[in-house]
Amino acid sequence: MGLFGKHKAGDNYGAIIDIGSGSVLAAIVLSKSDHKHPQIIWSKREYLPLRPEGNTETSAKRVMTSFLNVLLELETNGLKALHEHKSGARVTNTQVTVCAPWSYTVTKSITYKHKEPFVISPELIAELVRTAHKKVNEELNENEKTHNMGLTVINREQIANIANGYRFTHTNRQQAKELRVVEASAVAQEYLVKQVKDTKDKVLPRSELQMYSFMLAYYSVLRSLDSSFREYCLIDITYEATEIGIVRDGILEYCTHTPIGSYTLARDIASACDHPVTEVFSALQNNELDLWLEQLNEKQRALVASVFDNYRTSLTELFKETGDGLSIPKRMYLHSNLKSEQLLDDYISEAARIATNSSHAVYSATERLLQLLYPETVKNEINNSTNDTALLISAQFFHIKMQSLKFADDGAAILY
Repeated sequence: MGLFGKHKAGDNYGAIIDIGSGSVLAAIVLSKSDHKHPQIIWSKREYLPLRPEGNTETSAKRVMTSFLNVLLELETNGLKALHEHKSGARVTNTQVTVCAPWSYTVTKSITYKHKEPFVISPELIAELVRTAHKKVNEELNENEKTHNMGLTVINREQIANIANGYRFTHTNRQQAKELRVVEASAVAQEYLVKQVKDTKDKVLPRSELQMYSFMLAYYSVLRSLDSSFREYCLIDITYEATEIGIVRDGILEYCTHTPIGSYTLARDIASACDHPVTEVFSALQNNELDLWLEQLNEKQRALVASVFDNYRTSLTELFKETGDGLSIPKRMYLHSNLKSEQLLDDYISEAARIATNSSHAVYSATERLLQLLYPETVKNEINNSTNDTALLISAQFFHIKMQSLKFADDGAAILY
């Protein structure tokens, strides 16, 4: 099924699953047609144990264990909370978002040109979309690294149709000399996809399942908030990864990531300074690193500085991989824990400056969402707590799907 399915007016209840790099969330949300943001009825996030050592294989197994645990919580406490909220209410959609390193987002742009004007038809668009599908499949099969990981496509979306340089949403038999179709494909590990489908069928058998990369959800939400901005960089820092998405002319053009996140930094700092990893992580998450550093000696502080230097170097290399030879956009949106974003902001800005030899403006994606959609009382409550910021983005994505659908004439959904 496509990104947006069929729009249903009124109240829509959805189960939101967010599979992160170091945690898993389950939630039940309500999208009301006359509201700017969704209502969160119930939520539960389980965090993977923060251990001194970690690798992708063991983390993947722990993530799946956490996924099963939160789905059991949803089946009992979540559905109970839904019944208490409204007797007879039913979850009709299960939305799953998967972040790096468990998912990848691949965008393909297919262009058709002709010297003489031609008619843009649904059949022509469908043919270009099939070509994009084929190229993605070939790329996955030819790339030995991704092929060995057992990746499968979980979602394909048309994110733009462009005729003679202008975007359009409906095919009205208009003519053009150049037609460009942009397709985004989300891929994830097959074992993860199978586990999600099997468990969902047991817990929510009557709901419809849609799976997406978190980057696609992130992009969709930011597009809905700041449609006037055409070029920017999306940054998502999770526990075990830092992922970036490059948006040009309002279109998500390229995504990549590095397997370094806040858990990774905490482990490296703890190992260098011989301190408990949970203590270091607490300082990072609560923006109290400066206070924590005061208890260290000069040698230990130098070791901490080297850990962040290495992270800055990794970010710099990431920012050089824009996929199109251009410098990364000046405007950047950062999503992470609200309390740690200020610390991470400095390293993002510096890495971007080194990569491009110019300055960049970094904005908090969650702050932007709260500012534009939530009343001041709710915004202050979230800012003063450890509320789940990834939940806010995933729930808003569900809300967008229920309320802001735009269709092409042939029924294909275009993300604008």
